[in-house]
Amino acid sequence: MVKIDNIELPDFPLLLAPMEDVSDPPFRALCKEQGADVVYTEFVSSEGLIRNAAKSVMKLDIYEKERPVGIQIFGANLDSMLQTIDI
Repeated sequence: MVKIDNIELPDFPLLLAPMEDVSDPPFRALCKEQGADVVYTEFVSSEGLIRNAAKSVMKLDIYEKERPVGIQIFGANLDSMLQTIDI
């Protein structure tokens, strides 16, 4: 059994790879319905999140039926990345 924190996954989990402008909530929900164990958001900019940019914040729209969902944050500035995890 594979575990990520308190999430238990089967021995060979099916994970959805993030894809820019594809991995939105409807697509993730469809993948869950078709058997994905874990889905991921596309990459989200830490700078966009701390500045409350609509495009970045929208990427964090997550619905209960998609869970568990991995969120991927990227950035070049360590301070921005650290601020992002406090949001």
